[in-house]
Amino acid sequence: MLKNVWNDPVWSKVIAGAMLAAAAGVGSYLLNWWPSIGQWLFHAWTSLAQVTPIPRWLVLLLILFAVPVILLAAFGVWYWTFRSGEKNQAADWRCYTNDSFFGLRWRWRYVTGGTPVDITCFCPRCDYQVYPENSGPFRRFEEIRFRCDSCGSKLGEFQESYQSLENKVVRFIQQKLRNGTWMERAAI
Repeated sequence: MLKNVWNDPVWSKVIAGAMLAAAAGVGSYLLNWWPSIGQWLFHAWTSLAQVTPIPRWLVLLLILFAVPVILLAAFGVWYWTFRSGEKNQAADWRCYTNDSFFGLRWRWRYVTGGTPVDITCFCPRCDYQVYPENSGPFRRFEEIRFRCDSCGSKLGEFQESYQSLENKVVRFIQQKLRNGTWMERAAI
């Protein structure tokens, strides 16, 4: 049951907030901040109870007008911080992690230097991962072919080794990153 509550989007935040409040309370106690907090609250209460030259209704009215402005400003900051980040993320080259080359669907990830690694190929029809098969009758010349075990599609034959084909794919990825045509693929 605790696992279900923790995975719930609302209750997990409530639990995290309670844990944060408990940690703040214990931290305040250990740092001996409670006397200062109590003194501040006492001064705030006495300030509210004092007679002022400004009428209380005017202070209340100013507070009522200030709250929507503060909420609107907070929403603006949130929108500027998080929503504009989503638009910038679409233009991030690291989100370009799949494309079609030579009639096959290729997927990869990047290492720190931006080099594509873990390149794998998939059937463009059913998205099943495919592997090269040696199809050359002679060992002197390498030939590979791709056939999907899931849908039975014949995906192509190549007069080269798999390493050579994978190297071409890496160079096509790098070319698209250099000339900016990867963004067309990322938008799909």
